[in-house]
Amino acid sequence: SFAGLCKMACCNLAESFENSASVTVGYSDAISGARQIKMLGLAGTYTQILDENRPIMRGLSAPYGLSYTPGMWLNSIQVSKGVSSVTAGHEAITGQINLEHRKPTDDERLFVNLYFDDELKPELNLSTALPVTRDKKLTTIVLAHGSMDTKSYDHNHDGFRDLPEARAMHVANRWLYAADNGLQLRWGFKVTAENRLGGRMGYENSMRDQMRQSALDGGSLYGSQIRNRGFNGYIKLGMPVGASVYDKDEQDEMRSNIAFVADFDHFNESSYFGLNDYTGNENSVSLNAMYSHYFTYRSSLIMGVSAHLQSFNERLVNDFVDNGRIEGRSYDMDHSENEAGLYAEYTYSIRDKFSLVAGARGDYNSFYDKYYFTPRGHIKWNITRLLTLRASAGLGYRSTNVITDNIGILATGRTIEFLGSESGAIDFKRFDRMEKALTVGGSLTQTFSLAGSDNATLSFDYFRTQFYNSVVADQEYDPEAIVFYATDGRSFTDTYQVDLSWTPVERLDIFATFRYTNSEMTIERPDGESARVERPLVSQYKTLLNIQYATKFRRWVFDATAQLNGPARIPTQTGNLDDSYYSPRYPMFYAQVSRKVGKFDIYAGCENIADYRQEDPILHAQNPYDYRFNSMNVWGPLMGRKFYVGLRFNLY
Repeated sequence: SFAGLCKMACCNLAESFENSASVTVGYSDAISGARQIKMLGLAGTYTQILDENRPIMRGLSAPYGLSYTPGMWLNSIQVSKGVSSVTAGHEAITGQINLEHRKPTDDERLFVNLYFDDELKPELNLSTALPVTRDKKLTTIVLAHGSMDTKSYDHNHDGFRDLPEARAMHVANRWLYAADNGLQLRWGFKVTAENRLGGRMGYENSMRDQMRQSALDGGSLYGSQIRNRGFNGYIKLGMPVGASVYDKDEQDEMRSNIAFVADFDHFNESSYFGLNDYTGNENSVSLNAMYSHYFTYRSSLIMGVSAHLQSFNERLVNDFVDNGRIEGRSYDMDHSENEAGLYAEYTYSIRDKFSLVAGARGDYNSFYDKYYFTPRGHIKWNITRLLTLRASAGLGYRSTNVITDNIGILATGRTIEFLGSESGAIDFKRFDRMEKALTVGGSLTQTFSLAGSDNATLSFDYFRTQFYNSVVADQEYDPEAIVFYATDGRSFTDTYQVDLSWTPVERLDIFATFRYTNSEMTIERPDGESARVERPLVSQYKTLLNIQYATKFRRWVFDATAQLNGPARIPTQTGNLDDSYYSPRYPMFYAQVSRKVGKFDIYAGCENIADYRQEDPILHAQNPYDYRFNSMNVWGPLMGRKFYVGLRFNLY
């Protein structure tokens, strides 16, 4: 909810999950500043992100997309663990996150959020919702964001910026036309622009030629720049058709309807990390037409057709210093992926008692010249008024973008190779980038009395994800290279979680959770053998406690969050698996207080109160052109203690 988003600063979507145990937030590397999430022990690329049920962040923008959705643009975030509905595609493997933005019909004529921290980073978010016509059938909302992070810090004294300098701007405009007959037409667009500058302290983009000469001379000047530009436009049409069905018990009616969604996405990235140069350009079009038919109030069927057309232009230059010369290889990865599919999903529901959702879809992918079948099922059963069982199972498929899904590999001194392909080439026929996995699991939730009346909820979750084909970016195969390959070797993740929420007295909320993850995968070895290892950089456990207290009318709101993060396996840097080790467990503490004064909410807080930092996020930082240079093994916080203040203003 929006109240939940306000528990912390929540500058962007990634930071919104700091007080969640289901979703873990981290960095892909210590140079780019790209945020990433993990869900059910796996990278966020296996979690489908939806914008009001439109799939987004599914291409080259995936490493940065979480930072391009300001938290204050959202009304709520819906997190679903496990497989999701087949109507949204076959990509959700570990879960689905749906974003509900502020609406054109909101009563807020102006919302402003100002943020400022002790590192002199300003941020501005604003939205304005307006009726365009007098009858309010046509409404619109404008959303804007701007931020500047122009100061550099090196708290661990390794000579590198802890985070890149960044300038970002995002603007969105959404429209809604609602007719008297129930027809709704929605359309809108979003524009994104961001520049990031990272690397050694004092490095400027104008020093790129100087940096290449420094590499030849055995120097240590190293820099990185990322320039991203994006545009998204969409149109959604929904219209009721046929007669409605009425339920006397519920005193409510449902009506069959048809819907059509068209989505266009453009993303362009131009970046370099030292001697590595990457450019990517993506254009994609998504079309989805569906018909929802209600047999009765409780029984319905959704049928639809969808198409997803993607065109990629990618080029990677992977240079390195060899005997006083800059050598390397160039990979051209231009390709198109076009996919068309059919789906059907049946739902039977008895409100507050039972629901069953069974769906399947079939897709044809022209790039792989293969058909994919995706069955999925969900069940929810209120065993008693206070005890609820949920379960789900289904297959998922995802076509990987090998470079952007693993953007941290560019921030190393290693060569990049594709197993089974010639040097400087990718044999896509042999290198199957389509990953396949089965996810099963569920939860049992009990509401009970704890020093009160039905004021506590205890929930037990278990989910298992089993891969049948996966793509590995292996830094343990060869100490001088990052090696990509596809494997059908045994790979699975088991996740167990216990949640307790309790409201002992009015306006005092306590939430505690514990998550344990067992994640293993099979990796190839240079001698032709394979080895099963613990999946690297996955925290074995996480425990979290959040306490919120609000005074009457929520004039004062106090929030405190404590985390304990368990150890994660750090990949070996020598090629010998016996040399891998574990990160230490570490705590994180957050606190915030907010005060309501008329139309203003004033808030102040502190993140990482204990000032805990990973001291060695960059290995071999003194020689960034050596194969031992590596910044992608980030397991802990990169920044220390941070104080911030902010102001929210609402005008109705």
